[in-house]
Amino acid sequence: MTQPFFSIVIAAYNSERTIGYTLKSIKNQSISQNEVEILVVDGGSTDSTKKIAKKYGARIYDNPKRLPEYAKAIGARYALGHFLIRMDSDEEFSYRTQLQNKMDFLNRHPEIKVLIPNRYSGGRKNICGISSEYMNIFGDPFSYFIYHTKMDKYTTYQKNIIKKEGKCAIMEFGKDDIFPLADSATSALSLDYMREKYSDLYDTVEFTCGAYDRILSDTKLCGCINGDNIRHNCSSSFRVYLSKLKFRVINNIFYKNESGFSAKESICNKLKYRKFLFCLYALFFPLPVIDSVRLSIVYRNPTFLLHFIYLYYVCFQIAALGLLKIRGGKCKNDSYGK
Repeated sequence: MTQPFFSIVIAAYNSERTIGYTLKSIKNQSISQNEVEILVVDGGSTDSTKKIAKKYGARIYDNPKRLPEYAKAIGARYALGHFLIRMDSDEEFSYRTQLQNKMDFLNRHPEIKVLIPNRYSGGRKNICGISSEYMNIFGDPFSYFIYHTKMDKYTTYQKNIIKKEGKCAIMEFGKDDIFPLADSATSALSLDYMREKYSDLYDTVEFTCGAYDRILSDTKLCGCINGDNIRHNCSSSFRVYLSKLKFRVINNIFYKNESGFSAKESICNKLKYRKFLFCLYALFFPLPVIDSVRLSIVYRNPTFLLHFIYLYYVCFQIAALGLLKIRGGKCKNDSYGK
């Protein structure tokens, strides 16, 4: 069997509501299916997740620790392709030639080892909730403050573009730049590069969570295609989104070796400084409230008025869980924040 170009790893757990859309969007791609392999890494689903994955010809692996960080490592271990794409089970490609366009761009530029997507776009209305658009653009209030992300990556990092080819762009980042926040949003990472340079690490949870930043730190280059959007079918009602925010705080406090921000922080000193500035931002109450109003106007979405509520909920969780850790307590993160 010839080596596929892409290995698509999907972390799943009781994902029957959305994973069919994810897998169908892969199978509907115009690229030859010989160039794609699908690996579903399942955290012990009790619904029909595995049955749906088998229907679409995915290889299925078990994830005893359930969390998506471990799924990434397991997927990297068994992936055979040249490039690794890690998807969540509530994501889908937004147009048929998406993978073909990625492959063509990467083949033209072998120096590019990382290809980031442009943005999350709105998902299916029967799934997405009140907090979905806020989550799609910013991720969470902490990431909003740290990364200053705009609507899409192509626009946010215009100053880093050193070469354009139609909608395709090559971006360059210096040692003092903050890298785009794109690790979990279906970035394409060179497995060939990881196998060669990090042969003893590339399939460990500590490495895979920060692989995107490690590779970008090495090469200083990444690619981005304007319009390369990922549909995000996140079931983010207000209540569910708060549980997802708590999930992220727990990871960053109790599981630093497995958390995305801790891995990024170790590479970029600017992130450490901005982390402390975030505390000052939260303490000065008028700023988050003013930001909430500004965001609701800029993005023409009144639900963004909830920004300051999300922010202070995160601050409360940081304080409460931080105190728990200082006292020697533990907090297990055994769900995807649903």
